[in-house]
Amino acid sequence: MTLRSPPAALWVAASLLVGLSACEKTPPPGAAGAPAGGTGLPVAAGEPTLPDELRPAPVVTQPVAAGDDAATPAVDEPPAGPAPPPEHAGPWLVVTAPAVGVYTSPGFEKDHKFGYARNGARLPVKAKPVSTKSCSSGWYELVDGGFVCGNQGTTDVTHPQVKFAMRQPVIDDVLPYVYARNAKNGTPLYKSVPSRDQMHQYEPYLPSAKKARQQAERALGDEQPGNDAGAETRKASLTADAGPPSLERVLEDAGVTSAPESPEEPPSPWWQQDDKSKLHEVTLEQLSSEGDDVLARRMVAGFYVAVDKTFRWNDRLWYKTTRGLVAPADRFWQTEGSKFKGVELDGQGWSLPVAWVYGGRKTAPTYHIDGDDPPKPAKAVEAFTAIQLTGKSREVAKTSYLETKSGAWIKRVHVRVTEPGPAPKDLAPQERWLDVNVSQQTLVAYVGDKPVYATLVSTGKQSPIKAKDHRTPLGQWRVREKHVTTTMDGDGTAAGDLPYSIEDVPYVLYYHNSYAVHGAFWHRNYGIQMSHGCVNLAPLDAKHIFLFTDPPLPRGLHGVWSSKDRPGSRVVVHE
Repeated sequence: MTLRSPPAALWVAASLLVGLSACEKTPPPGAAGAPAGGTGLPVAAGEPTLPDELRPAPVVTQPVAAGDDAATPAVDEPPAGPAPPPEHAGPWLVVTAPAVGVYTSPGFEKDHKFGYARNGARLPVKAKPVSTKSCSSGWYELVDGGFVCGNQGTTDVTHPQVKFAMRQPVIDDVLPYVYARNAKNGTPLYKSVPSRDQMHQYEPYLPSAKKARQQAERALGDEQPGNDAGAETRKASLTADAGPPSLERVLEDAGVTSAPESPEEPPSPWWQQDDKSKLHEVTLEQLSSEGDDVLARRMVAGFYVAVDKTFRWNDRLWYKTTRGLVAPADRFWQTEGSKFKGVELDGQGWSLPVAWVYGGRKTAPTYHIDGDDPPKPAKAVEAFTAIQLTGKSREVAKTSYLETKSGAWIKRVHVRVTEPGPAPKDLAPQERWLDVNVSQQTLVAYVGDKPVYATLVSTGKQSPIKAKDHRTPLGQWRVREKHVTTTMDGDGTAAGDLPYSIEDVPYVLYYHNSYAVHGAFWHRNYGIQMSHGCVNLAPLDAKHIFLFTDPPLPRGLHGVWSSKDRPGSRVVVHE
């Protein structure tokens, strides 16, 4: 049975910077060994202790849909995921484990694993298990191909764990999740919803925490020697004495028998220091150094989380993230993805070459050019507006102009232009592949030798300083693995570079080590080098390319790996 699903029917039910991405020169965790070495599955960062209203109910009498939270009124809730496709009437295996592997045959053989689904995913399966090999609940065959162990899910939609499963990514929206950007250094990510005292401990900057400290200091001051009623008596006796008491007498009255040594003040945590010049020295490991049973880690300003649920607790708004941690919402702001999108090439409405105005300019002028007369200004074109070119160019006063389909001309320096390289020599007639031009910052998708889609990208920043040189490597590779979303993080590699962390980066295609084609919502400078080496796309473009490329993703899966039987699409990167 084929594993390809038509894009219109694709229902991906799964759940689990800036200008940076995890595109270093080493493979991502589980990348090279997903099917062959280790599980390759994402691991939940925490199982948070939640308020009663967010905990699974012990008994559910009515069927509920995964992700439905009828027990708690929604507070700025992200939209619910799409309904399952109508062509499958059931049953559905709902994943209740943090993640579950999907195999080409019943059994846990690593070499047979080709994908995975995350908590809350709904997998269309056939009615009865086919085998109980190493799986007491039996192996279910997916309608779209593959097998999954029933121990890690349930076909009972009334099960409490189904009701409180992870929110599913919304494929029909610009972004699959609601994303929030951390605004301040030191913001905590909690393993559990903290009590008020714990908030004061881990967030001393809170007004309520400052007030509590002041009250404690006043209470402590009232208990110090010399602040009791006897102090007045001692003061009166001093005036009656011939002279002031000796130092020894004062110390004795205060209960001090020897001069104490002044302890050295411990250094303040990095996030409480006023000097920000060494912030780039902070590492991801240090962010977890304060971790305990309550605190998972601290965050640097600019980190992003993906929101699973929003709720109120202790008079405060909170996010439960897709990694199972809890964050104070008042330290974040939500972000929206750009609605920029490339063009579908059909040879009639749009065809190569295509151009876009890019950079910091809002518009770029076009011109009428008649013979040897100087160019005359015509209509301006807004940034990121696709421009159909004729392929003709000319030079006037040492300035290069390109002809548009309307007959006007635009300066070559104001636009990015699709200039794909030659097709791979051994290309199959209907093979899907991507052409990435790092000089022009464009991507063209092909089926065989036919271009079908074109858009802008942002590749790696180049620098003469080796530690800051993140240029995207040139060459030809195949997509190794695809993830609806995956977290990217890393340490700064040079002075001035900060650590970064973005939960659930959308629509990721790894093709070489940690280099990937993926969506980027944290910047909108498509057409300009912005990344640490990855190929950044606007979210809508990333989704289009994700659904276009091989290997295909069966319904319900969150990620899939290529193999000899399911090769990934080629990615050709050139200047």
